[in-house]
Amino acid sequence: MAILSPLYNLPNNVLEKQKMYQNSARPIMMRGPRSGLYIGVYGAMFAVGMVSTLYSLTSLVKGKQAE
Repeated sequence: MAILSPLYNLPNNVLEKQKMYQNSARPIMMRGPRSGLYIGVYGAMFAVGMVSTLYSLTSLVKGKQAE
């Protein structure tokens, strides 16, 4: 089983990660290593979704233009 040894012979870093999360004064969603990236991407996707929804609703309310 030497092929799978890199999958189960990993160091246990749970205590270090737990200390990092518990000693931080930042909000819980911003404590991770790439959390700023995740929050920024989520915010951008949410904003695009909301703007496109509002645009669609306003075009539905206006209706078709008479030619």
